[in-house]
Amino acid sequence: MLRYIAERLLWLIPTLLAMMLVTFLVMHATPGSPLDPQAPNANSLPPELQKNLAAKYGLDQPLYIQFLTFVKNAVRLDFGFSYMFKSRTVVEILANTFPVSLQLGVMAFIFAVVGGVSLGLLAATYQNSWIDYLCYRV
Repeated sequence: MLRYIAERLLWLIPTLLAMMLVTFLVMHATPGSPLDPQAPNANSLPPELQKNLAAKYGLDQPLYIQFLTFVKNAVRLDFGFSYMFKSRTVVEILANTFPVSLQLGVMAFIFAVVGGVSLGLLAATYQNSWIDYLCYRV
């Protein structure tokens, strides 16, 4: 049993890396940039300032360097400063919003368990009836 748990925990590392890579590539494949002056509600930035901001955030580096830097910083839980709220770090924003996310997650979990157990009991009680098949479809 301990071996099984250890194997599962070891598979967590490549799974997280794959998820990070896919998310990173999708974000870079989408059009636009935080520094793009054509973006909605964006201020027109002079090219020199765009270049300085790109260097500050590491957006002037090749993609593989950006990804490796992101992974290295993510391991240390250092996600840098927000593009939107420039004076706040991403960790601060996550810490401020975590209680609300936790509350929503707990509420969704309770709803799923109560609904699932209720439908399971109905399906088991009225086995092979229309109620059973209706619960199966829900």
